[in-house]
Amino acid sequence: MTLYTGRNGSMKVGSTFVEKVRDWSLETTVELLSTNTIDSGVNTFVPGIKGATGSATLLYYQAGSTNFKDILSKILKTSEITTNDRVQLTLLVDKAGNNSIRFDAYITSATVAVSSGELTVVPFNFTVDGEFKEVIA
Repeated sequence: MTLYTGRNGSMKVGSTFVEKVRDWSLETTVELLSTNTIDSGVNTFVPGIKGATGSATLLYYQAGSTNFKDILSKILKTSEITTNDRVQLTLLVDKAGNNSIRFDAYITSATVAVSSGELTVVPFNFTVDGEFKEVIA
C-alpha cells in the first residue's frame, strides 16, 4: 500500500513544475436545489451547480523565478484582469503525476508575506473555471 505525504505533492502552472510549494488544497462543492413543495414533510434536493476553489503557498526564493511571474502577474498588475489571465493548474499528489487534478483557474488573491527571520512566502487563492480536465483515478 502506498502512503502519500506532503513531501510527495507538487504543483504545475501550465506545463512547468513549481519549484517550491509549501502546500496546496482544493475544495469542491455542489449547490443543492430544493424540490420541496408546500405539502413536503422532509427536505428533498437535486444537484445544481458544482464548483471548486483552492489555495496554495509558494516559497519565494528567487525573484526571477518563472513560477512567481506566472502566478503573481495574473493579479498583481497595473491593468485589468481579463480571460487571458486564466491559468492551467495541476495539483499532484505524487511527483510522478499518477494522481493529479488538472483544471483552468483564475487567481483570485495573492499575498507576498515578509517576516523577519522567516522565509518569504506567496500564499494565493484560486477559483476553478469550468470542468476539471483530469482527476485522480
